[in-house]
Amino acid sequence: MAAMSTGSEYLRLAAAAAAGMAAGFLLASGRGTTWLKRPKRGEQPLLERLTPESLQHRQWMQRMEAFIFDIDGVIHVAGTPVPGAPEALAALEKAGKRVMFMTNNATVTPESVVERFRSFGAVARPEQVMTSAIAAAAFLNSRRLEGQLVYVIGMDSLVDELSSRAGVRAFGASEDGGKTKEDAFREFKLAMVPPPEEVAAVVVGADYLFNYYKLARAANYLRQNPNCLFVATNPDPRVSLGDHAIVPAAGSLLQAVATACGREPTIVCGKPSRGLALQLLESEGFTAASTCMVGDRTDTDIEFGRSVGMETLFVESGSMTLEEVRVVDEASQPRFVAASIATLAELLKPP
Repeated sequence: MAAMSTGSEYLRLAAAAAAGMAAGFLLASGRGTTWLKRPKRGEQPLLERLTPESLQHRQWMQRMEAFIFDIDGVIHVAGTPVPGAPEALAALEKAGKRVMFMTNNATVTPESVVERFRSFGAVARPEQVMTSAIAAAAFLNSRRLEGQLVYVIGMDSLVDELSSRAGVRAFGASEDGGKTKEDAFREFKLAMVPPPEEVAAVVVGADYLFNYYKLARAANYLRQNPNCLFVATNPDPRVSLGDHAIVPAAGSLLQAVATACGREPTIVCGKPSRGLALQLLESEGFTAASTCMVGDRTDTDIEFGRSVGMETLFVESGSMTLEEVRVVDEASQPRFVAASIATLAELLKPP
């Protein structure tokens, strides 16, 4: 099995990605499955369910050499493991499949992901984990912003990643978590500290302490300094808490900042970036045709895989429902759907 990339290699591949930012399926039959033709415009898409009873699907699994998994909603939901997910990961590793994780969650680090997995019996190594925070740091690094000021809407873990990997002077995050509207009116009317012309970038990620003050501060930096880079870690609007409950994610905060400042982001660093997908394949030595991207969102995970020709699997264990998947654009349609990644372990069992 080929060696995994190091953290520095991930930084290189994401930096390279940041710098470079058929009408129907063949209709055929096999035991237990039917390949489904793309519907005409206006028709409801027919999605193919991955099933262990299908000979074609078992043969497909044999052809797959690598799997790239989203994490939230795929491996666990709010810290609770998806039933069968730890066992599926172990079965894939035992079968010699290469496994990686690509998360748009900028509040985590590779080390914290590994620790979270360990708490519910799943095994992973830090070098198997890529995050949108690492990709954002790589973008800043590619713009040679070492030593410059960067305002962060996000958690302190994002500040740490940007500071350590890009060498920037990141500020904001939790230090502005207790500020109020009154603080914004008083401080910004006089003079912002630091002044907008000294802030090289604003980075927006998931922030559980998001408030009016942070929104106003970020918007003023971006509006008053047209050279200030507007960097988003990811576009996800929401994440699942299970039992149909959701909470806002980074994409919701991103839209608030964009509306307030009147600017669109300079770059969105995480999935579905095609440049990042290409560099990930190159770095790991994966072949797109034998690699499957697995996720719970079509607009990030599935589009990420499809953009470079990977196989794609949508799982129903996360934030999107199957009904929502049926109405998305054809470019974001998955190759397969399954209840969860537990189906992958079933495909590896003897018939």
